[in-house]
Amino acid sequence: MEGVIENGVNRAVDSVKLFVGQLPKQMSEQQLVEIFSEAGTVNEINIIKDKLTKLSRGCCFLTYTTRQEADKAIEIFHNKRTLQPVASPLQVKYADGEMERLEHKLFIGMLPKAASKADVTAVFSQYGTIKELSVIKGSQPTSKGCAFLKYETKEQAVAAIEALNGVHKMEGSPSALVVKWADTEKERQARKVQKAQSVSSPPIPGHQPSIFGAVPMGYVTTPPPYNGYSYQPMSNYAMAYPQQPGMVGLPTAIPGTQSDMTAYAPMQPTTFPFGAQQYPNPYQGQMMGHQGQSYPSPIAPLIGMNNAQAAAAAVRTSVGPQTEGPAGANLFIYHIPPEFGDDELSTAFSSFGNVISAKVFVDKTTGASKCFGFVSYDTPDAAQAAINVMNGFQLSGKRLKVQLKRDTKQSKPY
Repeated sequence: MEGVIENGVNRAVDSVKLFVGQLPKQMSEQQLVEIFSEAGTVNEINIIKDKLTKLSRGCCFLTYTTRQEADKAIEIFHNKRTLQPVASPLQVKYADGEMERLEHKLFIGMLPKAASKADVTAVFSQYGTIKELSVIKGSQPTSKGCAFLKYETKEQAVAAIEALNGVHKMEGSPSALVVKWADTEKERQARKVQKAQSVSSPPIPGHQPSIFGAVPMGYVTTPPPYNGYSYQPMSNYAMAYPQQPGMVGLPTAIPGTQSDMTAYAPMQPTTFPFGAQQYPNPYQGQMMGHQGQSYPSPIAPLIGMNNAQAAAAAVRTSVGPQTEGPAGANLFIYHIPPEFGDDELSTAFSSFGNVISAKVFVDKTTGASKCFGFVSYDTPDAAQAAINVMNGFQLSGKRLKVQLKRDTKQSKPY
C-alpha cells in the first residue's frame, strides 16, 4: 500500500493516529498495546515523555490500521474507561491534523494573484478528482495567492503533494507552489496561544530572547493546557526540545574562529521520538534549529567582539527606520536569498496578507545583502499564516527561517 511520510517514517495512507490522555505514568508501551488492541490492530504507539526526566507524561499517540478501528477505540475508551491509579477516565481523540488528512483537504500557497479556479483545477486535476476548491480572495477581486482543495481520496492528495510541493511553479508566481495538508482549527488556536505566551512571558535567566528580536519558539516553562490537560498536542511537544527553534540563548562560537570550524556546514534535520506534526509535512525535518554551533552570516565579520556584542552590533549597523505592524504581526526572516531586495521579499510574503513593510538588511560598505530581514503585516493572523507556510520553505536554493519578531517595547534584546 502506498504510504505517507511522517517524520521520516512511512505509514499507510489509511492508518489513523489518535491522541490518548489520562494514562497511568508507569504503563509501558506493551501494556498499552494490549489494552487498545481491543479495538483493532495497533500499528504504532509513542508515549510522550518529559524531556528532562524521560518519564511518561500520562499520554501517548497510537496508530490504528483503519479509520473504523480508530472510531471503535474512541467509542470504547473515551470517557468510558479508567486505568488505575488515575482517577479520571481515558481521553481518546483524533490527533491534531488527522481529521483534515482523512478528509483529504490541502492548503495551496504561492498561487499567482490572477489565478482562477480554472487555473488551479487545470494543475491539480491531473492527480485525482477534485471535490471542493476554494480560491481565497481579499477585498480586491484578485486572489490572495492561496486556496483550499479537497480530493476524492487520500491517495490523490498525497500524489499532488509529492508531485507539486516546492517543484511546480505557475506562471506569474514568485516561487514554486506550496502544497500541504490544511491545518485544523485546533492547530491554529494552539499557535495563537503560543504566540500570546511568547510575547507576554517575562525573560527567564539562561533563556534570553534572540539578539535579532525574534520570539523564542521553544517552551521554557510548563506548556499551556491542551483539551483540559496539562500537556501539549504533538505539534507543540516537538518544540519543547532544546534544539528546536528560536535561537534561545546565544551560540558558543563565531564562524571563522578555531573553536568552530564547522559553523558553515549545512544544518541537518532534527528528529524526535514522536511526530512534530500529525500529518505529512511536505518539508519534513526542515524546522528551524540553532544548535549552539553557528551564528547567522551577519556576525562573521565581527570576530574580534564577544558573542553578544558582535550580534548586537550587526543588527545596529543595519537597522534603519521601518514601519511595523501590531504586536504579533512582525516577522524575522533568516536565510533570505542574497539576490533579494525589499521588493522581492515583499512579493514573496504578500500571499498571506497585507505587507506594510519589508526590509532586507545590507552591508553599509559593500551594499551586499546580509541575508536576513523583517516583514510586517497589518494583522497577526497574516503573520501566523506566513510562518506556517514559509518557515522551512526553499526559495532560490535557500531554506527560509521565519519566526515572530520579539516586541522590543516589552523587553530589551540584550
